[in-house]
Amino acid sequence: MSDVEWVLAIPHEQAFKRIEEPWGGAKTSYLTGVKEILEAKYGPISFTRLYFGEEFCERALSTGKALEKAISTAEERGWGFTYVTPYVTETGLTKVQQLLDILAQTKPEAEVVINDWGVLDWVTEHHPTLTPVLGRLMNKIIRDPRMPDSLRNSPDQTVIHKFQTSYLAGGEMKGLLDQYQVGRVELDYPPQGLDPNLPTWGYDISLYIPYGVIMTGRICLMQSWGLDAKEKFKTTGSCPQKCRLGWLEMSDLSGRVKKDKDWQIMQKGNTVFYRQNKGFLAEILTEAEKIGVNRMIFQPEPI
Repeated sequence: MSDVEWVLAIPHEQAFKRIEEPWGGAKTSYLTGVKEILEAKYGPISFTRLYFGEEFCERALSTGKALEKAISTAEERGWGFTYVTPYVTETGLTKVQQLLDILAQTKPEAEVVINDWGVLDWVTEHHPTLTPVLGRLMNKIIRDPRMPDSLRNSPDQTVIHKFQTSYLAGGEMKGLLDQYQVGRVELDYPPQGLDPNLPTWGYDISLYIPYGVIMTGRICLMQSWGLDAKEKFKTTGSCPQKCRLGWLEMSDLSGRVKKDKDWQIMQKGNTVFYRQNKGFLAEILTEAEKIGVNRMIFQPEPI
């Protein structure tokens, strides 16, 4: 995996400080442990590309000024640049289009990670110099950490393989994405593992660490904190973007969602993630090497 490309993912302008210290700085922090796992396998990590943008919420989109700053920051370091976009409504599509116009004018050879079919179609038609990348939310696969151990460790590989693959493995989907000039797809490492036949899918593969997505949606718990009942859980109007201030670690006192040695579950904004523990992350890196992942996307924070 010596030819793997290392990416630093920054979701918004408040996280620009991560560019100088992606591992957080604290000796006892979780990210310090992640760094130790990575460097034990690969040596010092040298980032060569910046991802900037929100994957999960159109109401959290950064400004055009912040996008321009992210582009210039990447250029100052000699890094490649990729702009990350979320799934959108018609209102959100208009905002994303405006930001992509800025991107195409400022960095016409940039990549765009796309998590919405409408955005993909629009980019292909209006900004053909940009390179579309299929985001991880477009890989429709079961991501639930509650998957029973009996299934995850089943000796019947035909059973587990059904949970590892997705429609991206199909020839018809490959033909469609070829029309959109998509050559790279992005994945999480799900609890059941990746499809061992991944190299035959026909794409370059990006893998996100150390956070995986469980579920996302337009209703946001954090946005509703402190509001009157009639004002909670609205999907329109202004948003204080409390998701940028922190996240929740989640547990289930009923015991129906059991604790697992491999991950912790957390919520940030409108999305629930699993954070990979050190042993599980080491297994992921070994598997990624076997199946030819050639881009690793490190997220210091999940949204």
